[in-house]
Amino acid sequence: MSLPDLRAFASALPEQGRVLLCTHRHPDPDGLGALVAMQQLLSDRFGLASDLVLEGRIRRAENVTMRELLEIHSIPKGGVDPHKYAGLLLVDSQPAFSHTHPPGGLPLLAVLDHHAGSEDPVDERLQPAFAWVDSGFGATSTMVYHLLKAFDVKPNERTATALFCGVRYDTHDLAHEVTSYDAEAYFDLQRLADRQMLVQIDNPALPRAYFAQMAQAIEDCEVYGFALLTLMGEVSSPESVAEVADWFVRLDGQQWSLAGGACDGRYQVSLRTDLKGADAYPALRYILGGEGACGGHGRMAGGQVPLKDDNLEAVIARIRERARKLFGVEDVEAVPLKEVQASS
Repeated sequence: MSLPDLRAFASALPEQGRVLLCTHRHPDPDGLGALVAMQQLLSDRFGLASDLVLEGRIRRAENVTMRELLEIHSIPKGGVDPHKYAGLLLVDSQPAFSHTHPPGGLPLLAVLDHHAGSEDPVDERLQPAFAWVDSGFGATSTMVYHLLKAFDVKPNERTATALFCGVRYDTHDLAHEVTSYDAEAYFDLQRLADRQMLVQIDNPALPRAYFAQMAQAIEDCEVYGFALLTLMGEVSSPESVAEVADWFVRLDGQQWSLAGGACDGRYQVSLRTDLKGADAYPALRYILGGEGACGGHGRMAGGQVPLKDDNLEAVIARIRERARKLFGVEDVEAVPLKEVQASS
């Protein structure tokens, strides 16, 4: 784990023109933070203007509030004119990931990501001129913070707030397997960030649909010893699946939390673990069994399975079967979470 070749990064950028910045579908705070910071770096250090493309809706309340307060503006993917841009830069994802589809017709200048790389082959047209992929970092926002620092660019208050949200989200406030790089970024950005804005992002108003979704998650949750499986049907948003996985891994005595839900023609899956030294990414690859694709590292992983003509119940059954096999609970009878709570 180290900083990249700064000259290689600089040489991958155009001398003039606009750059398009992208991340994965349904961006989270880490992706949003990295985008905002990259805009400042390109402008302050290289004199390059840039635009953002955000694909997929942002529906988790905290993320919506973050985007609104930080005024993170974007252009629609379908409205991109490739003739207006010198190339695109991708953060917090990689070209082979199934949840990432940058606009076509543009050269891929650079990729910065902290997730484990996909083992799937990548189209040669999507090979970047510069790549910095290192799963040793806890967040892509940490990587971009250190890139700014290496180029002697101090994050302004807006950038610091965005990056801090990214670092704290993906490292769970430095609680899980973080490095000195993450800790340095966290505390420096916390000092520079707008604290009143952070309070508003942390405590957004929640719609009634949020509580209805969580009630359904409790209804669907199955306990298999140390593992929780919450494989739901239709859900309100992909973010709600990740939130359920985050929520249930906190249950006393649980080491693994797998959540799933159908949205936008895909079965979204999130895996979380509190088991020291465990890696959620290879575990989720096994659970998906070659269906769809996933990414992640450390305690967090996420993926999706295209539904298309496949039966939703059949997809859920296959995921449940492989998860039980992975966790060694094939012979353990499921106990509804409600019954566990009632007997506690």
